[in-house]
Amino acid sequence: MTSENTLIAKKFYETLLESDAAANPIQILGEAFLAEQKNDVPELSPVRYAQGEVYFHYKDYESAIFKWGSIIGELEPWAKKNMADAYYELGILPTAEEMYKSISTEKLVLRAEVALQLFSLYIEEKRFDLASRTIKDVVSFHPDYPNVTGVARAFFEEKQDYSSAIELAVNESIRTESLKWFDILHDYVDKGYTEELPPEYFSQVLLTVFNVDQARLERLVLSLWSLYKKQEVYFSWLTSINHFFLQAEVGPYDTYSGLSQVYKDTYLELIGGHYFIKEVQDTIPPLLSNWLKLADQTHSLYAAAAVLSWNEIFPESIHSLAISDAENLLMNSKNYINSLQESSALYQSIAEWAEKHELDTGEKNKWMIRELMDLQTKHLLIVGTSGTGKSSFLNTLLGEKIIDDGTSAFIMVKDSEQAEITEITDDEIKAVSDLESIALNRHQWESLFEVKFPSGFLQEHGLSLIDTPGLNGSHPVRNEVFNLLNAADGLVFVLDAQVPFTDRERDMLLDIKRQAPYLQIHFLLNKVDKVYNEQDTVRILEDTSARIHSYLPKANLFAFSAHYNSSKQLNDLGTFLTSNFQTGNIEEERAEKLLYFIRKTLTYLLEKRMEMETQLIDSINWNEEMTVKLNGAINQVNDLEKENTRGIKKSYRIIKEDVKKDMASNIPEIIRSCTGLLKEDSDFRRVHIDLNEAMNERIQEYVNDTVLPKFYASLQEWISVSKEEFVESQTYLTELSDGFNAMYGDERMQLECDFKVLGDWYRDADRMTSGVHIDEVNILMRNTPSQLLLKSAGKLFGALSQNKTALYTRYKKFLETQDYDDVSESITGKFLSQFELFEKSLDRDVTLFFRDPLSVLNHAVEQSHLEIKEGKEALDKMREKPEIYRDPISLFEVQLRQYEWMLNAGK
Repeated sequence: MTSENTLIAKKFYETLLESDAAANPIQILGEAFLAEQKNDVPELSPVRYAQGEVYFHYKDYESAIFKWGSIIGELEPWAKKNMADAYYELGILPTAEEMYKSISTEKLVLRAEVALQLFSLYIEEKRFDLASRTIKDVVSFHPDYPNVTGVARAFFEEKQDYSSAIELAVNESIRTESLKWFDILHDYVDKGYTEELPPEYFSQVLLTVFNVDQARLERLVLSLWSLYKKQEVYFSWLTSINHFFLQAEVGPYDTYSGLSQVYKDTYLELIGGHYFIKEVQDTIPPLLSNWLKLADQTHSLYAAAAVLSWNEIFPESIHSLAISDAENLLMNSKNYINSLQESSALYQSIAEWAEKHELDTGEKNKWMIRELMDLQTKHLLIVGTSGTGKSSFLNTLLGEKIIDDGTSAFIMVKDSEQAEITEITDDEIKAVSDLESIALNRHQWESLFEVKFPSGFLQEHGLSLIDTPGLNGSHPVRNEVFNLLNAADGLVFVLDAQVPFTDRERDMLLDIKRQAPYLQIHFLLNKVDKVYNEQDTVRILEDTSARIHSYLPKANLFAFSAHYNSSKQLNDLGTFLTSNFQTGNIEEERAEKLLYFIRKTLTYLLEKRMEMETQLIDSINWNEEMTVKLNGAINQVNDLEKENTRGIKKSYRIIKEDVKKDMASNIPEIIRSCTGLLKEDSDFRRVHIDLNEAMNERIQEYVNDTVLPKFYASLQEWISVSKEEFVESQTYLTELSDGFNAMYGDERMQLECDFKVLGDWYRDADRMTSGVHIDEVNILMRNTPSQLLLKSAGKLFGALSQNKTALYTRYKKFLETQDYDDVSESITGKFLSQFELFEKSLDRDVTLFFRDPLSVLNHAVEQSHLEIKEGKEALDKMREKPEIYRDPISLFEVQLRQYEWMLNAGK
């Protein structure tokens, strides 16, 4: 059987040649063809096939095609392939393509050769899609064909068809389990070519790599992890890789240091306050189970504690086998050596999250944590009942009077080059001017005072002292002492040598031990100078020590007197404190204390969250109540304005009507009184003119001398009465604003009326009553029948003396009996016109008087509505997504419990 490689190389003709290599193959094959023709059943196809090969090698492609065209039998498919090769060489590519496609064979090698030739043809024609399809087809049916996968990879990379290149690498990795293909795939991942692929795409290839080379598996997984971490499918990746490792059988001695670290980082990221619980609750349990399985020695304790802490906060979420493994690991481990740094980092994460959400972690907690991070200074808590001389002991030790007797303050005294006093509360840290200010603080026990000053004793022994109020049963003081136990490295219990270690002090000691069972406690027997003699002092020391040792066998007792202010006593005390309060592993001890304050911070944040909601509800309710009260006040002020308007206008109208009545009754009489000016010898030809002038003069005089002064006095009295009403109204409004300000808690509202209105009225009264000119009224110059008759008679008979008596009598009777009401009404109307205009402005003026108070009240209503709206929106937001606050705190608590487990490992 002819070798396929011989056919591929077109050297089949060599099998028909004799051994003489120098012979001419064309001649030899020609002779062979003639010889075969002479046979009864000639088999000419092999000779013709061989002749075609020779012609092909001599580049006589047409002759080769001619020879191959008549091949039948086994060599026919190969002959067609060779004919296509010849057309290809001639550049007749369409014919070559058609010829290649016409070949039908089951032989894989021939199919591969045909496909590869087509692949080359398509590349030459720049028909790259067909080229890609063709090379993929070859790889699919004959991937073992020499160099076919290499050709495919080179083509895909050249055309930057990385999806096909990745598919090739994945399939070949799975098929061949070749390290070469593992590395090629890893390179594609590192270059980011796989970022569009779903995580599940790599499941099978990961399993293959896991079974072949676990080191390569770890590197590949780490690269994929880094890639998917930046994408939206990150959680899909975590689900996929967790499922993979849950199924993988990891041996007890397999090491995955890189994966162990990335599992830790991912876990911390997921519980770091960036995600809600519902987003991670399905991801973290398998993540932790796998981490525990893969963790190296560095992270095994960390992983075990994480498993137990998560299961503690979210029970039954992790498989019992993982829980059991974690418990066994913790039981047989030593505690975590980096616990202080990890705990500090946890607090920093909490603080950053709180700041981002505009929450405060509490200034006192922050201060406590800063103090705990100072590993160069030991904090000693000084406690004792009242009357033990604790303050005098401290002042003697410090060399200055820092602590007042009977103080209710918690005071930390520290060495510092600069003297400084600071008050620390949950809400703020502020400077205090002097020590006396501490004593004047009415809520001393709510604050902690930090007193810094140069102290040789504290500096030499690396100490800070926390003085506490006398333990007399006060619950707030006792609770704060219990709180400070977690900030102290040791406790000094001060006793009175005259009545040492009473039952009450014993009970207090036992309470302290229950709160802080591992805290070092030693005793100071104060006021030994009050003991009668040295023998009694020794006896008291021995008896007190014996009673103390029945509860605290390792506790020591130091005898002290503030009256023995000697350097030896201080040196001995320094030695006592230094030798008895020694820390084994201060970082571990401080870490445990730090975790206490982290838990306190989380509790504080939860309380603040509830407090915020309560405050919002109270604010909404309060503003709604205030809106009702403010609207009621607005109605009251409106009623008051109407009442003032009615009263003021009514009293003004009375004054005006009085003037009107006076003028209506007096003006006619004034006119009639002018009859006395009429004489028998008067010139009746112009007497009506003279009388008319006189009448107007008398009316003007009456108005100026009588009406206006009286009107002015009435207006002044009216303004005074109105002022009283305004003052009463202002008094009411002042009381109203005081009531509202009491409810607001500050001087927010000032309901000040506009008393400038009164000034305007005074000016208007002066202007209106300071001389009014009455236009001359035509009283006797009108064209009435009676007046015309008299004026005509006067002109006709006025020059005749005998007629004057009759004219006098007639004029006098006319003047005395004439009706002047219309004249009076006209004069009065003109006189009162400006006063009526003034009356019409009174509504506006009273409104101006009350305008500012109403404006203030209306603004307060608008402000209340705004605060109600904002409060409801904030409350709805909090209630709509309570997990915004609740979930991160719960996840921080998981991490807190983890560190607590780690600290207690092996105990």
